[in-house]
Parts: sequence; structure tokens; C-alpha cells
Amino acid sequence: MDKESKIKTKGVSSSNPFPRELIPLNKIEWEVLNDSQIIQINSFEYLNYFKSSESNLFLGVYVYDSNNDILFSQKLSEVKTWPLIFEINKEGFTEFSGGAFFRVYIFEKDSKKIISSTSDIKLVKKADLNNLLELRPGKLGKRIASLEIKSSGPILTYNKEFFTEKGKLYSKIILSLIESDPTFMCSYFPTVLDRIFSKAFLRKNNDSWAKNWMDFANDLVPGIFSEIVASKNKTIEDLEENDEFQDELARLSDAWISLHKLDSKLYDSLKVIS
Repeated sequence: MDKESKIKTKGVSSSNPFPRELIPLNKIEWEVLNDSQIIQINSFEYLNYFKSSESNLFLGVYVYDSNNDILFSQKLSEVKTWPLIFEINKEGFTEFSGGAFFRVYIFEKDSKKIISSTSDIKLVKKADLNNLLELRPGKLGKRIASLEIKSSGPILTYNKEFFTEKGKLYSKIILSLIESDPTFMCSYFPTVLDRIFSKAFLRKNNDSWAKNWMDFANDLVPGIFSEIVASKNKTIEDLEENDEFQDELARLSDAWISLHKLDSKLYDSLKVIS
């Protein structure tokens, strides 16, 4: 199946002078596969509103992060079978910077008028859309994982190419380690939580992702941070020097570890070794 694709300068498709209709997400079935390198559209019920004879209309899939973007397009009249597969990495877009998203839209080829469009969708597995912490593969040298906190929220990048003298550890093994290994989760992950909760505390009145993390903190430990005066804690440095705030972070880590029974799992794993 022939598809047009084009690497574009960031922002080409970020604004449009024409009004457009929002495509409901329940009118499209999709999946993000292969470490976020493939977008697969399994069905698109919304296309039933258009006539196959409308040859000037195209289906567009627009993928972007903070530095790059790419547009895939295909004539609606040529969409005959499913699924439609759009391979991002084949266009040289292999590493993402900041939050990565895509949207699907219907547009006129000649006028560039966008007829209708989905909202921006995170470039993650559909099952992970509502996760507070985005997981993303990347090249990290000898590190297992690395945390970034962007304007769109926290992103935990895990190493997809971990090379050793004995061979390569594949990304599925690394992902399994950071998702379930109790030693990793009880040692490295509390530091990740400290950084996220600290940033979220500072940004809770400005960013939706930060408010969501503050709600999560309150679910873990009701009333957490209620005694922390925001006006006296305006920077990360302020929070690092605030012993009371650091004690609250420790309470959150303890609650999170207990919730997932990671302390018991760690004990069982070390008991087997001993």
C-alpha cells in the first residue's frame, strides 16, 4: 500500500485558520507498537461519513515531538483494507525529544484545509494512555533508566540497547526489570518519585500533569503536604533544604512500596539468594 510521508519543520501543522470538527476517539481503533515506532490504525468508523468519490480528501497521520515532526498521508479513495501501518522509524524519526504525540485528520490536498481531526494522542501503547508516568525506550549507554520532566509530564526512558562484554540485554528485559524487579523498585524508583513529586508540588497550579500527581500523592497518603507552605517553597532547592518536605517524600515512598508489596517481594528474592 503506497503512502506519502514527509518530514516537516516543527509547527507546520500546529495552526489552521479553518474551523475543524473533532473526531471522537471512539470512532477510531489504533495501537502504538514496536517501541513507539509504528502507528497501526485497525479501523476508522469516522470515514463512513465521507464518500469514496471525494478524491481530493486525504487521511493524515501527524507525528511530532518538541524538535521534529512527520506527516503521513493517503488518499481516502485508496483506503480499502485494514490495518493501515505507518512506520515512523523508516522516515529517520527514531529518537523522541520531550513529549511525543500524534493526531489523525482528514484534509483537502490542494487547499491544505483540515476538515476534521482527533485531539493530540500520546505516542504510547493505548493501554498506557492513562498512566501518570510515561515509559519510553532510548539509548542510554550503561544506564538502565533516566528520568526527564517535561512540560507535558514525567518521562522515564529505559535503555533499549544495553551492551555488555557477554552480549546485549534487549529492551524487553530492561523493561521487565524497571517494572517488576523489587531491588530496582525499592532502590532507584523512590528517587524517581522524589523528583516527580517535588516538581509536581511546584507546578500543581500550572500543569495538569502536576495536579494529577498531587492527587496521586494524596491517595497514597491522605493530607500529604498540607503543612507545607507553598509561598516559602518556590524552588527545588527550597524543597531539598526543607526537612519536613523531605520527610513527606519518604512517607510517600514507603506508602508506594507497601501498596505494591515491594518490600515483601524484595525480602523473598533476597531470601532465595541467601
